Amino acid sequence: MGKKVLYEGPDISYHNGCVNIKKVRDEGYKRVGIRAGYGRGNVDQKYGMNALACYNLCVDVMLYWFSYAYSPAMAAAEADYAIEQAARYWKRCPIAYDCEYDTINYARKNGVNITKQLATDMAIAFLKRVQEKGYTPVLYTNRAYLRDYFDIKRITEALGKVYVWYARYTTRLQGSEEDTADIWQYTSSGRIPGISGKTDMNRYYTDFSSQTCVKTDRKEKCNLNIKWFQQAANADGFRDANGKALEENGINGEETQYVCSLITLKAKKVDGKYAVGSTGHVVKWWQGRCNEILGKSQAVDGLYGRTSRQETIAVQKKLNLTVDGIAGKNSIQAVFYN
Repeated sequence: MGKKVLYEGPDISYHNGCVNIKKVRDEGYKRVGIRAGYGRGNVDQKYGMNALACYNLCVDVMLYWFSYAYSPAMAAAEADYAIEQAARYWKRCPIAYDCEYDTINYARKNGVNITKQLATDMAIAFLKRVQEKGYTPVLYTNRAYLRDYFDIKRITEALGKVYVWYARYTTRLQGSEEDTADIWQYTSSGRIPGISGKTDMNRYYTDFSSQTCVKTDRKEKCNLNIKWFQQAANADGFRDANGKALEENGINGEETQYVCSLITLKAKKVDGKYAVGSTGHVVKWWQGRCNEILGKSQAVDGLYGRTSRQETIAVQKKLNLTVDGIAGKNSIQAVFYN
């Protein structure tokens, strides 16, 4: 009898484009793997957006750092970079060390042959630093790397406990492989709502106990996209649940989210054709955001007609939103962060 799969979830990076974390969550996926970065302090271009969405939507994460280290000191430094990014959102969460063939090739180009001893030493250096800072150490690996590069016994002895994220694209794991795996990356060709194209998918045999994810007490910074929306909503006369104008602070608090829920920007249909429907300052704000996201130049005139509807559809497709040509709460919230 095989191990019990507790839940499934994708892992994502910049290469997956704009991921709609809310759709992913609403499909029942409990945890999302996120690339925090790679090499010497390079933060994944979509990390901030993906991490903030998971933080705000209470989606658990497993972060990973793609290694270009070729010494234990470099690997420890990469761990510090990963921890720095994790700490922006979580006091505790799993952080994985990801050493693959690109790592080996990069080292060779720099005159270093990564042997099994060196690969194991680097994994220990990275994962011990993760553990020392209160995060959960995870080793990303596969059958060949467990044979040729990682001495899992020595890693376990050094850390006491390390979770294994095991990659093998097959219909099922065999006995010893299943015994080894705490997380099984079983395909790179998954397709789920909220992610365009193919994505890696994982089955979790562990929930990491109490180490799952603990949020930081994060102080929001002023986001100008939100601030300008607040100004536009106030100018159009929208008020929060208490009948007050929004504080124009650039923070997406409950009051701003409430006002977003009141807004539905759309064109109206006249004789089978779309004509101007919604008007006002929020429409102007929306048209400007569409232009920025799409690199277009529709008129920012506050008149939501045929062109605005077409541009809204294009934005919704690009951001993996429900495509209906109507700018409501979900679309407005998405463009705050894109």
